[in-house]
Amino acid sequence: MRTLFFLLSFLMSGLLIANDPVTVSSVIRDVKVYRSGATVTRTARVTVPAGPVELQFPALSPFIDDNSLQARISKGFTILSVTSTREFLAEVPMPEAYNKLQAQIDKLEAEQKTNQAGLEVLNEEESLLLTNKKVGGDQSGLDVAALQKMAEYFRVRLTSIKTEKITLTDRLTESKKEIDKLKKQQAELRQRLRPDNARTIVVRLTSSSGGQADLELTYLTTNANWLSTFDIRVDEINKPLDIDYKGEVYNRTGEDWTGVDLTLSTGDPSRNNTLPVLYPWWVNFQQPMLASQAAGLQMDAANVRGSREKATNYYLDGVRITGDGIALGESSENLTTTEFALTEKFDIPADGKPYTVLLEKKTTEADYQYIVAPKRNALAFLTATVQDFEELNLSSGKANIYYGQTYIGETYLNTRQAGDSLQVSLGADIGIAIQRDKVKDKSAKNFFGNKVEETFTWVIKVKNNKSGTVNIRLQDQIPVSQDKEIEVKSEIGNGGKLDAESGIITWHLDLSPGQNQELRFTYQVKYPKGREIGL
Repeated sequence: MRTLFFLLSFLMSGLLIANDPVTVSSVIRDVKVYRSGATVTRTARVTVPAGPVELQFPALSPFIDDNSLQARISKGFTILSVTSTREFLAEVPMPEAYNKLQAQIDKLEAEQKTNQAGLEVLNEEESLLLTNKKVGGDQSGLDVAALQKMAEYFRVRLTSIKTEKITLTDRLTESKKEIDKLKKQQAELRQRLRPDNARTIVVRLTSSSGGQADLELTYLTTNANWLSTFDIRVDEINKPLDIDYKGEVYNRTGEDWTGVDLTLSTGDPSRNNTLPVLYPWWVNFQQPMLASQAAGLQMDAANVRGSREKATNYYLDGVRITGDGIALGESSENLTTTEFALTEKFDIPADGKPYTVLLEKKTTEADYQYIVAPKRNALAFLTATVQDFEELNLSSGKANIYYGQTYIGETYLNTRQAGDSLQVSLGADIGIAIQRDKVKDKSAKNFFGNKVEETFTWVIKVKNNKSGTVNIRLQDQIPVSQDKEIEVKSEIGNGGKLDAESGIITWHLDLSPGQNQELRFTYQVKYPKGREIGL
């Protein structure tokens, strides 16, 4: 039996080395980017000999998940195995971002050589002039005119040499600083991508007759992700709200994605997809733990991931620019995720920078309301409230707010906590005039026996200077007592509603163009004489 086993092993080993390994050149065809990680699909056409053969795909991302390797091949070929190995000593092609830095370094170093050569020539010329500064012989000299002419030549030429030397020295200094900076960027990029640890994927297959085969290789790689971002635009308060849903794509895989079909997915393959199982929950008496025992316990550490860079690249008609993108894809919703298959080809270098693509344009009805709290700020802030927000199927992310042609600022949309509606602040609007004043003749401080009574009356004036009717929610407040010896009474006018627990007064106003509204409220605070309270 043992003899038969060794014989079969010998025959199989002979079969497996019947053909030399074939190095395959492949291209990335499409990439699906998740919230964490990306699935990369490579394609290749290769001529395969008959019998067993080993196909090697070198210089791939060092961050490949071995458990995710998959391969497909044309009919007539049988795949035996798919594995990967690390290339610690292999010469690995660097990503585009690294090569661009190297090109800048090469250009600066060439300029350095030219400037250094020019500096050496000037030094030689200066030395020649200074060495031969003695004119005429020992017994005879030049006349005054000739001497003056020679001195003028020396002065002009030496001045020119000194000036040119200063210029070239400054250029050499500046170029050295720039080269050092670029090399530092290269080192940081190399450390982040670690291309020296690139992978080679090995596909072992066999066929009876060989021939040309089309092979597709798929794998999951870490160090890639995308984030949701939004542009929220409001032209006028009587029009719907426009939402541009975008994605910021980050590639730090060590592989440039050039001319690829790009899909963004809200799924996360790094999550544990194991079904939850409940086990018995045993309850028993516990013994007190000594401090020395507690000190030996290990706590789970919290990991924080992610970074943002200020510079963002946008795509328009396949060209990378700075600005807004265009609608490039369609979304499909699975049971637990949403995917956006973009219709244009994309270039996403492995430089770790954000590249922004437009996923969808959405238009939705919104309820516009001005929020005013004149005690804190005499400005009216316009808000837009979107009802049934979950139907828009958006993910949480940073949002840029635009009102008309004005950039208002940035906020964060937390769609997980939005509930049925979402409120977005569109910034202050000077078209609503607000003024809050204390009415002096209605405010006083009086003494009654051992009590002090302070009375305050406030008037708030609101004017709509806009061309359309506006809805305003205005809030102010009265003090709320936390001691039974402090009594607070109030008179709220103009239909204001008082929340007794918080002391917040709320008015809901609908003002026509040019309309004024005056709101008034009074409160009295009575407390023991000799005591101080904050009013």
